[in-house]
Amino acid sequence: MLCEKCNKKEASVFYEETINGAHKSYSLCTDCAAELQQQGGMSAGHFPFSFPSLGLLSNNLFGGLFAPVDSSLPKKKACSACGATVSDLRRNGRVGCPECYTTFFDELRDTIRSIHGNVKHVGRAPSQFKQRREKSDRLATLRNQLQDAVAKENFELAATLRDEIRSLEGNQ
Repeated sequence: MLCEKCNKKEASVFYEETINGAHKSYSLCTDCAAELQQQGGMSAGHFPFSFPSLGLLSNNLFGGLFAPVDSSLPKKKACSACGATVSDLRRNGRVGCPECYTTFFDELRDTIRSIHGNVKHVGRAPSQFKQRREKSDRLATLRNQLQDAVAKENFELAATLRDEIRSLEGNQ
């Protein structure tokens, strides 16, 4: 994809912002992105790095993703759904499909954590769904604790856990 501004260089910076309902989207080369930022066209306060030091997105924001390849990894690890490889991820800075997150979890984990603060999605959900999920998680935890208590022959704890499980299951 060519830079939207100069139409000469390959776009390596993809930036979107919404401020007070006004949406802007850019696909630019590093030079045009730096120029636009200096002119105030991009909000520097919301951008996690400066363009002059951006290079090819290799050092700052995606350091874990673009780090040198660990020699212990298979040389041709590829996504079974889209065929993307680790080198494709490094070159594009994007995954090819949802399956890539599973395939390249080890390579993406640190990068995702640095951007989002966690690797498990905990986004918005309707309160009713959230309550059901919390209840389901609690039941699974209690069942595991019950199995451990029975295995250790701690029957008093097992009886308490059994009663709590029955109580939660009765409130469905």
